[in-house]
Amino acid sequence: MSSATIAPPPAASTPSLEQTVLICAMIGTAQMTWGVVVPVLPLYLDSYGIAAGLLGTVVTAFGVGRVIANIPAGLALRRLSARPYLRVVSLALAAVTALTGLAHTGAALIGLRLVAGVLGGAAVTIGFAVLVAGAPAGKRGSVMATATVVQMSAAAAGAVLGGAIVGLIGPAWTFAVAALPILACLLWDAARPAAHYWVAPAPAASPSGVTKGSWRGTGRTPLLVALCGLSFATFFARFAGEQGLVPVMAYDTGGLTPFTLGLATAAGTLVSLAAMPLVGRWVDRGARTRLLLPAGLAAGAGLAVLPLLHVPVGFAAAIVVYSVGTGVAGILPGVITGDAFPAAAAGGIVGLTRTAGDLGAAVGPVTVFAVAGVAGNLAACAVLAVLVVVSVGGLIVALPRRVPALAGAR
Repeated sequence: MSSATIAPPPAASTPSLEQTVLICAMIGTAQMTWGVVVPVLPLYLDSYGIAAGLLGTVVTAFGVGRVIANIPAGLALRRLSARPYLRVVSLALAAVTALTGLAHTGAALIGLRLVAGVLGGAAVTIGFAVLVAGAPAGKRGSVMATATVVQMSAAAAGAVLGGAIVGLIGPAWTFAVAALPILACLLWDAARPAAHYWVAPAPAASPSGVTKGSWRGTGRTPLLVALCGLSFATFFARFAGEQGLVPVMAYDTGGLTPFTLGLATAAGTLVSLAAMPLVGRWVDRGARTRLLLPAGLAAGAGLAVLPLLHVPVGFAAAIVVYSVGTGVAGILPGVITGDAFPAAAAGGIVGLTRTAGDLGAAVGPVTVFAVAGVAGNLAACAVLAVLVVVSVGGLIVALPRRVPALAGAR
């Protein structure tokens, strides 16, 4: 199989931890603009007498915006300098998010959330592409583990911030507060730039005839399809399972209350966070299949057994196992992308995989609840488990035998 050679940035070959955390924080705070306002939207609609039935449309508008933005935003990195590009998109996202608090009609709110989805999807795609392209070959595991830690922390902070602000100063102001973390990251980068990551990545000349900024010519289109498949499956399971069917089962048959379900979810997050440094170092030493296989099986098993568990401790333990499995597996796609594809192709690949994930998030809940309605929760969880395991297996099969950055990475 032909191999693409990735040219390292001409600046220092290893970014500082601060620079990595800064890029991860830019991604996390872009995502926080959604997480902070999720608990606020129903109250906001009510405060202005907007029909509660529009909530679904408002949520969908944001998701549609992300789907629209991901691929074009990533491809644009072939022509645009990453730092000013991300700055402009982030500033626009902060402005649109803050202005949403002034929307007093359903149409205005839907329009602003659509634009916020476009900008938010673009910001996250650009940030991840920069992270993948700039991560040093021998440190990709640590970089992606750091990204996972920062994202999880930002998600938790966003939920707390949104709940606190809406109670203190009202739903309209929550939108403005949600924009502040983005601005803080931009100021951080202005004072202490993430210089390593802002160097425009470029693929080196390759005897295999790799097209600049593209995966074409690498012979690894099946790998790209597998990466998209795992992204689709992960988002499908997250939105249909974690945020849909699992809470329903937890209250109906799992013996959990909203409080204990929250504790189980927090436990899964904490165990995943604790595992990230170790997992990152393992990935840096070359582990790919050795992590993907057990992580995929753990995630699938955790989902599959949930309908069979009627004791709170058992149901909670399955949630933790699933959370850790998906957390560990989630590190690998970015690492594999950096290993196997030209650096300048990162934008397009990240855009494609994120679009696949957003499509999974869109169709997952409808599909799984339809299966549950016809065949029961056990069948619905089986669909989730099989999809996760098969997608992980597909990625393992598609992994190249040798990766230029890390020989023997399988």
